[in-house]
Amino acid sequence: MSSFNPLATILSQKPMDGTNYKQWKTNLNIVLQYEKLNFVLTTPIPAQPAEDAPKATKAQFQQEKANMAVHCYILASLANHLQEQVIMVESGAAMLQTLDDMFATSSSSARQIALNAVTKTVMSGGSVRDHCLSMIANFKKAEDHGVRFEQEVKVDLLLQSLPDYFNQFKMNYNMNKLNLDLTQLMHELESAEQSLVKQGSAFFFCESSGKPKGKPKGK
Repeated sequence: MSSFNPLATILSQKPMDGTNYKQWKTNLNIVLQYEKLNFVLTTPIPAQPAEDAPKATKAQFQQEKANMAVHCYILASLANHLQEQVIMVESGAAMLQTLDDMFATSSSSARQIALNAVTKTVMSGGSVRDHCLSMIANFKKAEDHGVRFEQEVKVDLLLQSLPDYFNQFKMNYNMNKLNLDLTQLMHELESAEQSLVKQGSAFFFCESSGKPKGKPKGK
């Protein structure tokens, strides 16, 4: 095992506090894989060998040292109030199981909330750029909780969340069978929004401002 693992900093940057369990567990697995310690999470710790045990048997007990390293990695990357919950648990595998029992259900709830944010968010004001950035953040949060989206599905959901004055843009996008990522789509929508402003579209201004449509007085 190396004396310093540069990847260990990803565990110390944001300790697991209960709200980021899935991401923390992913980072932990990355660190343990780098250190070749991930076997500790699936292999039972052997019993203490006798003094006259064969060298091969004593070599197996090196796993105890590996388990201690995993134990320390987990403890060091937990918030203080969670350290108290698992500090007396001996094996790294048992520590992780305890944390699974505590946060697996809450992770499922967080995933549902994040997915709901993606499917229920609609543009109701402000710029299309701000709306796109909000949707991109929603996609990222949902993916952090295990939701997987195809790129085409992300685009469809974003287009679906736009107000009616982007209908022509959506029609052109589908008819021309464009294949843009979210950042490229955001830039195209910004250009479309600027064109609507320049054209002085009454529908665009009524929709974006929430003011009722009508003919200007005196004209």
